Amino acid sequence: MLRAFSQTLLVLLVMSAAGTAAAARLPVELMPESRSESMVLAGNTVSLQQAAASVKQSHGGKVVKAETRTRGGRQVHHIRLIKTGRVKTVLIDAATGQEVSP
Repeated sequence: MLRAFSQTLLVLLVMSAAGTAAAARLPVELMPESRSESMVLAGNTVSLQQAAASVKQSHGGKVVKAETRTRGGRQVHHIRLIKTGRVKTVLIDAATGQEVSP
């Protein structure tokens, strides 16, 4: 189970790096205002993998767990990070890509 998660995370990191390199080549005026906005523009929902990559980039640390739960009738991605020995959970609304309060 842990090995499958590690492999999935590695694939996500490679995909994230490729997307970042492609975005760096765009003129500034063509870049979306925020990463979450770009994820929503690409489709109606933000995938768990996109949310994990975005949280890792914005908060730093290492993603150790990622899952999607229903909260108040909405899908919310729960991303758990470890940074400098501290555990932090970040919640991302799957429909908007916005960080939500716990």
